[in-house]
Amino acid sequence: MFEFLKNFKRQTTSNKFIRKGKCRRCGECCRNITFVVDGKLVRTEEEFEDLKKWKSYYHNFFPSGFDERGVMLFTCKCLKPDNSCSMYWLRAKGCREYPKPDKKFLVNGGKPLDGCGFWFEPEKKFEEYLK
Repeated sequence: MFEFLKNFKRQTTSNKFIRKGKCRRCGECCRNITFVVDGKLVRTEEEFEDLKKWKSYYHNFFPSGFDERGVMLFTCKCLKPDNSCSMYWLRAKGCREYPKPDKKFLVNGGKPLDGCGFWFEPEKKFEEYLK
């Protein structure tokens, strides 16, 4: 029974997508960052200030504008002019994993930024899920 439950959990919670490709070192992912608070995208300075109180990691970013939906965009303070990271070996988990094939992100239409060298592919072909 335990094996069944373990398998069931793995199948229902796995991402079902894998990341392919490689970084092109364009720096766009370090300049067009969005953050989420309580399941909602940050849209105001006040929400960002609250984030910084919650975790020191957010002090590495500064507001750099808004996207077409009114979502606040952030840029990493560690981005150097040559698009490399000044804290590469100590960078945050989110930076190391970007773009992460998160099921919620993909189901809601998320994708890597234009020009990104990464893309997502299904873990298995559709026909394999039918077996």
